[in-house]
Amino acid sequence: MPTGPDLTVTARPLRTQGEREDAVGLYRQVFGLGSGDPAMTPKLLVALQRNGGSALGAFDPSGRLVGFTYGFVGTQDGATYHYSQAAVVDAAAQGRGVGRVLKRAQAAEASRAGVRAMRWAYDPMLSRNAHFNLDVLGAHGRWFVRDYYGLTDAAGRSDRVIVEWRTDSEVSDATRKVAGPAEQFGDDLDLEWGTIRTVPSGAGAGDGRLLAVPARWGARDGLDPALAGDVRDRVADALEGALDAGYVLTSCRRVTPDTAVYLLAHAGDVR
Repeated sequence: MPTGPDLTVTARPLRTQGEREDAVGLYRQVFGLGSGDPAMTPKLLVALQRNGGSALGAFDPSGRLVGFTYGFVGTQDGATYHYSQAAVVDAAAQGRGVGRVLKRAQAAEASRAGVRAMRWAYDPMLSRNAHFNLDVLGAHGRWFVRDYYGLTDAAGRSDRVIVEWRTDSEVSDATRKVAGPAEQFGDDLDLEWGTIRTVPSGAGAGDGRLLAVPARWGARDGLDPALAGDVRDRVADALEGALDAGYVLTSCRRVTPDTAVYLLAHAGDVR
């Protein structure tokens, strides 16, 4: 993935038919969708914008669209939130802060509409996505759903963690420093993928927990399909058990070239 200094971009709502068409095209390109996949339409984006949803683009200094996100208002169990369905960044601009700018702009849109929280889903096996959501943005992984979309794709079964992110500036400050597993519990974190270790937190409602996952995930990373299925099952079991027991995911960081570790805290210790 390309890396480098943050790219100067302007994130704002899509304004024209051409911008919406570009956004749909970028979405299809980033996810590698074939011509038969319906993806979304510019009309859907207009409908979202006119009915409390969001459709925002990130534009570089030349005016070229390099990122896109969209979402809608959701309600569940009495809670109202802005659900971010997807955020995509052009391959040439990835790793340069565009995703962070998009998410913060989407949070600002939600706040202006009076919605104080955002939620979205991600695959818990993708540790880089987890690190961005939990450590960079400061969201918390509060729920886990097996086979969220009811389908199996190139990455396997569509298990998802649902994160919650407060949209007020104090909590969603992307510049904040978060203590990850190694900082809290040392570098001796030799854990088997899919296993949980309970560690003393020193204070609060409960001990911390660590969950190891592969640092790289997918067929292109050389994982044996049978092993990958077993690891996904073990991670799913561990997440279900921990989140049902009142824990939330607060961090995910690579601790060796092959392993990343989630840090879970008791919900009573997390604001």
